[in-house]
Amino acid sequence: MNYLKIKSSLLSSILTLFLCFPWIQGDSLKEIAQPYLGVYECTQAQLNDTDFLNRFSYIDLELKTENQFVLYYCEKNGERKQEEGKYRYDAEKQTLTLIGGTGGFFKREFPFKEGILTINVRFGEQTLFLKFEQK
Repeated sequence: MNYLKIKSSLLSSILTLFLCFPWIQGDSLKEIAQPYLGVYECTQAQLNDTDFLNRFSYIDLELKTENQFVLYYCEKNGERKQEEGKYRYDAEKQTLTLIGGTGGFFKREFPFKEGILTINVRFGEQTLFLKFEQK
């Protein structure tokens, strides 16, 4: 009988803690379960064999909540620009699908492993390669 009382007391104490600290629930748990959220810095940018990363002050990709992304970039001596879109993360396949442009006309899946996103896209005869690493 005493064992049952101790067990009940322990259970009610744990439930009380959860009710007293509502911040433990909801978005906080979501953010912990989504470690890929955050800002990624472009560490490599090539068009065919030409390195063009040095033309930019920065190229950053931010993965936000609710499957929204923002690409921030600024050419040296230029104005800051940004592009927005949606993304879908597949933990099982370790891929990130980026969906952008008016009406979502751009939709491509890329490898996304250990905090590194590798983008490799062909445009006719040319290949664009970008590598983003989490800051």
